[in-house]
Amino acid sequence: MPIIAVSGPHGSGKSTAAKRIAEELNYEYISAGELFRSMADNANMNLAEFSKKAELQDEIDKFIDDKTVEIAESKNNIVIDAQLGGWMLKDIADMLVYITAPFDTRIDRITLRELKSTEQTRHETDTREESEKSRYQKLYNIDISDLTIYDIILNSQRFSATDCVQIILLAFEKKMKSEEK
Repeated sequence: MPIIAVSGPHGSGKSTAAKRIAEELNYEYISAGELFRSMADNANMNLAEFSKKAELQDEIDKFIDDKTVEIAESKNNIVIDAQLGGWMLKDIADMLVYITAPFDTRIDRITLRELKSTEQTRHETDTREESEKSRYQKLYNIDISDLTIYDIILNSQRFSATDCVQIILLAFEKKMKSEEK
């Protein structure tokens, strides 16, 4: 029942990589971020505003994280794209991947994707990431800067999206083969 969890900060390329990995393996793609965005839209809030709301209402994060674990425990052949995917699924997933990039690179990517000003993107991303860091520490005693749980860590500024996917697929193949022995 192979499961790959892809984590990383906003704008790192984790969703792009996770979607492509799912396509390559013919696995189902699951996104915790899409659920968070949908909840923000339903509350008529932008992501930074909804992050602030989540600071006051633990049930928002717990709902998303519980749903992520529930999906992982009930499905096979999936790629889960989730901010806390590595931490929530460290005892379930077959491979834990962390994709990152320098802050300025991530801001440039988000600005292009969301068609916002650089300054607005920088402010919203900074606000969201600070909020997440404190929420995850408070809720789960998780230090999201601790990357020791991951099987593979990639800097997507140094590798193209295609290269990241190829590296992850090769590592996944090797890990699955070593577990068969």
